[in-house]
Amino acid sequence: MPKFYFLLCLSFFILFLSCENKNDEFNLQTGDLLFSVGKEESGLHNAIQSSTGQNTELAFTHVGIVSVENEKTYVLESIPFSGVVKTPLEDYFENSAFIDNKYLIAVGRLKKEFEYIIPSAIKNAEKNLGKKYDYAYDESNDEFYCSELVRFAYLDSLQNPIFESLSMTFKNSKTDSIDAYWVQHFEKLDKPIPEGEPGTNPADMSKSPVIEIVYKYY
Repeated sequence: MPKFYFLLCLSFFILFLSCENKNDEFNLQTGDLLFSVGKEESGLHNAIQSSTGQNTELAFTHVGIVSVENEKTYVLESIPFSGVVKTPLEDYFENSAFIDNKYLIAVGRLKKEFEYIIPSAIKNAEKNLGKKYDYAYDESNDEFYCSELVRFAYLDSLQNPIFESLSMTFKNSKTDSIDAYWVQHFEKLDKPIPEGEPGTNPADMSKSPVIEIVYKYY
């Protein structure tokens, strides 16, 4: 009996370690980008997924910046309601979709020629901590949605974003018409829908030529 209980305790200990290390199977580095699919079902999440990422493996709806500090890993991100925040890595994972025991998260890493940008990119993102989420998707204001935060953090030696802006679309990729969610969203803001205006989204950013997808958790 003592041997049985010993083996039972050992198996639980091993299981505990495997759960604790579920996010440690890949060595994240400061400056990496985490592209993810949101966990929560919401109108905003669904509208983003419907209007972006038509040609990607996953229609990523969110992106954050990895910052490793004193052996602790955080994600600099901009999220609805909270705005620009620094989130512990484990919380970022818990807020991401989890299917078949795998998180729908991919890791993007800057190519070698852009690595020099990383220290200043972290500083650029951190100086925006506490700023509001950009519900208007407007690059001219001082608010940020997730990929906008990334775009204006990663600047080259001439202070130009290395992630190019694209013409934004709020049309459903299947119907080619603007979702009712976006119509109501911008009516509440008393702003016109910025269809065709410059901007970014996580799905297209994940395909940028300045990064490589070096790991997938799914």
